[in-house]
Amino acid sequence: MNFKNLRTIIIITAILYSISAFSQEKNYEKHVFTYKKVQNHEIKANIFLPKVKQKHPVLVYFHGGGFIFGNRDEGLPHVLRDELLVHNYAVVSADYRLAPETKLDKMVKDASDIIIYLRKEGVKKFNINPDKIAVVGGSAGGYLALSTGYNVEPPPRAIIAISTPTDFSASNIEKGDEEVLEQPGPYDVVSDGIISYGDYTTRMDLWRFLAKNRLANSEVFGFDVTKDTTRLKTFMLTKQITSSYPPTLLLHARKDPLVPLSAVEPFKKFLKEKGIESELFLVEEGHSSQLIKNNPQAIEKLILFLDKHLK
Repeated sequence: MNFKNLRTIIIITAILYSISAFSQEKNYEKHVFTYKKVQNHEIKANIFLPKVKQKHPVLVYFHGGGFIFGNRDEGLPHVLRDELLVHNYAVVSADYRLAPETKLDKMVKDASDIIIYLRKEGVKKFNINPDKIAVVGGSAGGYLALSTGYNVEPPPRAIIAISTPTDFSASNIEKGDEEVLEQPGPYDVVSDGIISYGDYTTRMDLWRFLAKNRLANSEVFGFDVTKDTTRLKTFMLTKQITSSYPPTLLLHARKDPLVPLSAVEPFKKFLKEKGIESELFLVEEGHSSQLIKNNPQAIEKLILFLDKHLK
């Protein structure tokens, strides 16, 4: 092949790539909106709308991050977003307040408030179907997704929890020494204000620091879970869920490195005993976003579950 032919092939390839990229860029609309304000702090979300003009069912996604790090831009796997758009779902990726600046009870409130906002403003602002909302979350975000099943009336039409801690327990937990928080280190990034958009460097270091020093639970909950077990029960899903809970899909890996399968199976059994429609879909490996990125069959299962309950 001579240089002239090679140059022609390169130019054609570049043109085709540009056309493809342009096509992909234009197959949805993206809007950033504020769904609530707390002390003048705006808590935001992204919404991705298919180009097809109709009232789309909506999927609200909550990112993971141990309730301490993560944000709406990086938390939602693009492969999942794109597949949902192809199937004509509107996709919302929502921020929520993060610990230790904010405690878990307020995060649960944020998860409910984004649904309330979409039902009130969604038709007018985004032309979505407010009666067809499902909620999905990964890891810590999965817990927030599950909490909407009893904190919002009416609840979402379906809930999907990916690699999610499905309940909390004070057993085998020992709280660390809080004096370590006074030392220079990762805790220095903690502010006096509200954080709802956490980066994946300093905030992840903070999460690891708190986990290593056995302080993550107290910093997330705002109290010592080893002593105030009565208060802890208010955060236990099994203490709140009734038989009217929405259909639920649990996506989990047999070799999840952070949330063992043995911690999820009792929750699936609980849902079954309550007469709640539920499924546990297993893959071999991966946690949260990594599970989604590496297991296309999990995305296929998720879409089928949504189609069943929203279309």
